[in-house]
Amino acid sequence: MQNFLAELAKLTPGVLAALAALAGASGAVLAALIGKLLVTPMLGARDRQDREAEWRKHALELTKLDLERKLKSGRDLRAQPLRPSILDFLANYRDLQELGKRSPKDLYNTILSKRLAGRPAPPPVDCDEAD
Repeated sequence: MQNFLAELAKLTPGVLAALAALAGASGAVLAALIGKLLVTPMLGARDRQDREAEWRKHALELTKLDLERKLKSGRDLRAQPLRPSILDFLANYRDLQELGKRSPKDLYNTILSKRLAGRPAPPPVDCDEAD
């Protein structure tokens, strides 16, 4: 340690100032790199959790609106019972998750071509059996 201090004493004040500035700058860069490596994964995880919470909230609201629309449609619920709302919620949630990966147009085309067109017609319900 004394040798190091003796070597530093031999340096001029300008060189010492330059070394101090270099040490400060490298410390700031090192702190930024460490912060980026530690904080970025945590922020990414929090962003994913926030996005999932928003998807759940939106899917729930869409399901409520859909159920309200179905109830107000005036159709005979005894002849055609409603689909369970949990299935609508799960479908809405899945669609919202896919919006993170696909464009709205692609998702709309997928829903039209694969989910709505391929759905079989519900079997007729006999009114005598339903009572």
